[in-house]
Amino acid sequence: MRRLAALAVLVAASFATWLAWIAYGVLCEEGCAGRSWPLIAQLVAACTGFLFAAVAVQAIATGADARARMATAAATVACVAWVALLIAAV
Repeated sequence: MRRLAALAVLVAASFATWLAWIAYGVLCEEGCAGRSWPLIAQLVAACTGFLFAAVAVQAIATGADARARMATAAATVACVAWVALLIAAV
């Protein structure tokens, strides 16, 4: 059951990071001088969330419950920040 939960966390974080890369590439029109700071920050937040999710996955798989809780909380905060910044970029 732990490995299934770890896989679900990793898939969700991977999907969010993939969407962030797409938004980063699509939301800046062709020929734009530069990307806005929320657009750049949402990509950074998604990548940070992915890193925390990877730590959570490793902790869940090995049974390190305290580290899994901390990493999951940090990944959740990063994902909420990603959503807020993505909304601000649009």
